[in-house]
Amino acid sequence: MEKAKGNELTPRGAPKKGALHIAIARKKFVGSQGSLTALRDISLRIRPGEFVCIVGGSGCGKTTLLRILAGLETQYEGSVFLDGRRIAGPDRNRGMVFQEHRLLPWLTVRENVAFGLSRLSPAERSGKVQHYLDLVGLRSFERQYPHQLSGGMSQRVAIARALAGRPEVLLLDEPFASLDALTRIRMQAELLQVWQAERSTVVLVTHDIEEAVYLADQVVVMSPQPGTIRNVLSVDLSRPRERTNHQFNRIRRAVLDELLAHALA
Repeated sequence: MEKAKGNELTPRGAPKKGALHIAIARKKFVGSQGSLTALRDISLRIRPGEFVCIVGGSGCGKTTLLRILAGLETQYEGSVFLDGRRIAGPDRNRGMVFQEHRLLPWLTVRENVAFGLSRLSPAERSGKVQHYLDLVGLRSFERQYPHQLSGGMSQRVAIARALAGRPEVLLLDEPFASLDALTRIRMQAELLQVWQAERSTVVLVTHDIEEAVYLADQVVVMSPQPGTIRNVLSVDLSRPRERTNHQFNRIRRAVLDELLAHALA
């Protein structure tokens, strides 16, 4: 990714970790009705600190691909490497945020963010939790419970919890899909701020083309039956991005054309 210009939102420095090399020949699901090939011939390289969005219609394997990157799916033909190490299962170097925040309802905001940090001393754990609550703007809500939060706030807690383990890669599966339009726009901007501060590699799955173009350095377009990569489009626009900008809409249209070309084929 090119160096930032002006006050663009770009990771500070040059992160050395978070490089993904994906080479999946085939991923099948086998059931009582036979087998279904979910992914085929997926080849992709993601650079350290890059923000990548994956778009495609329902059933194209976006979430399956993300689960493979997270190590939640391990039965497939091929290999995925993070910084030269093969991904063989879940690990602290990859943080995952789902469409539903999945916060533990019996824990406060602070306790949810601290969940999984038991290996740290109390002082270290407290400092880290405070840092990430500040990062997502929720310090004043640390004693609240999930049912007392809005949808957007709950997702911010989920992002803080995922980041607290300092993962090299942050994986997000349609994290803003259930939010209203204005909250979604605000959350997109906040996610970019978090990305700028943390310098993690980010892979985000979305159905929203505008969201992908607003956030990503690269947009991966997938087509279904079975899921494969149709194209990878670079978003060579400075940040922050204007959604009404001619170049923004040119890229948005190019992504849409890729999706429609398969749908109408």
